[in-house]
Amino acid sequence: MMGRTRWRTVGWLAAGVALPASSAAALVSVRGTVPNTDIALLITAAVIVVATSGRRSAAAVAAASASVSFDYFHTLPYHSLTIANRNDALGTLVLGLLALIVGQIAAHASDSHIELVLVGGAAILSQAVPEPARFLVDHQGLDVCPAVLVFATATATPPTAFRGLTPTAGRLITAMASTALVLPGLSWALSHIVPTLALRRGVLTVGLAPAEIASVATTSLAGGDPAVAAGILVGSTLLTVAAAGVELRLLGGGGTIHLLPLLTNLGLVVGAPMIAGIAIRTRLTLSESQEAAAERLSVAVVTLLVWLVASNVRLSSAYIAVTVALLLLLAGSAILGAALGFRAPAPVATAFLLTTSMRDFAVAAAIAVAAFGAASAAPLGLYGVIAIGWGMAVATLRSSRRRSSLSPPSAAPMGLDSSAG
Repeated sequence: MMGRTRWRTVGWLAAGVALPASSAAALVSVRGTVPNTDIALLITAAVIVVATSGRRSAAAVAAASASVSFDYFHTLPYHSLTIANRNDALGTLVLGLLALIVGQIAAHASDSHIELVLVGGAAILSQAVPEPARFLVDHQGLDVCPAVLVFATATATPPTAFRGLTPTAGRLITAMASTALVLPGLSWALSHIVPTLALRRGVLTVGLAPAEIASVATTSLAGGDPAVAAGILVGSTLLTVAAAGVELRLLGGGGTIHLLPLLTNLGLVVGAPMIAGIAIRTRLTLSESQEAAAERLSVAVVTLLVWLVASNVRLSSAYIAVTVALLLLLAGSAILGAALGFRAPAPVATAFLLTTSMRDFAVAAAIAVAAFGAASAAPLGLYGVIAIGWGMAVATLRSSRRRSSLSPPSAAPMGLDSSAG
């Protein structure tokens, strides 16, 4: 076993050298037509791929390879390790440091938080190669992907997950009613921080979205009650299908909301896949490998969705206001989630915190596209990264606290009686 582990490490170290270097070499074909900043982002994505191994040494080697190969292939004079331009030298240094930092974070997170690593990589990729993603967005990509994601999640949720919810039924109903009333108003108020109309509409739709699909897994990682989280996920999703159109029409958003087409779109993209997945799962018993495959499909589609949605982000000063609004919305929804879980058992309180504070960016994107057009979905890729990052941070903190509380106290030194004195 030790020998196999050693060979795997050697293999990942070799990949750390080869993958960024081969990426830099392949990108020579677009040198001069694609900005060096985009090329640097693509090479950084190669570092993230290596970092998913969980080996920090391989990630560090990949960062060094990225910096050297960027210098060799993409700075003047080409095919030389010398750098003639001061700005290129600074860019190469920044790339190396950025790749090192991102790689170490990704390697640390990859074992239990692979979703965060993949979502971060997708966000980087969306800025480096946005055109293919924009093509898919223009051809119903933001309708198909959420439908597949909702169906896969419903299929991967066993019926046993909903048993034992009776004691918390009152809190569940209160939580779903509270979020349906409070969060749309909060997102509407905070959206006015954003001056650009299309971006403002995107911020508005976050408050209309149901609980984030990833919040169930995040709740489990944090030591929360996944049954409560699954119940809120299903209930809030169906509630969104029923009420989002009416709420959006009441809140406005600066445009004419056609209620029937919006409800039809939500029913087809969210409601029907959710009901179909639950119905199939109640009739079929999936093996552990089949459940794992459905979960992997969900992670893959979430990654694809971040790439699609974030491809519409055109970074500018307007995104400063968008970021502030989204962070304030996250803080407000977290406060609401903590209040809903007040005096509840710790696992239940954790479930309320995460499902309330993490809203589903994919469904929000579907609402934005159906109501306002693809441009309004642009802030939701950024929100997806923020929300999933927040959930993973909570899960890491809660799980580390749980492990430390379960660890046995250190023994007193020999010769000392703890009862003495």
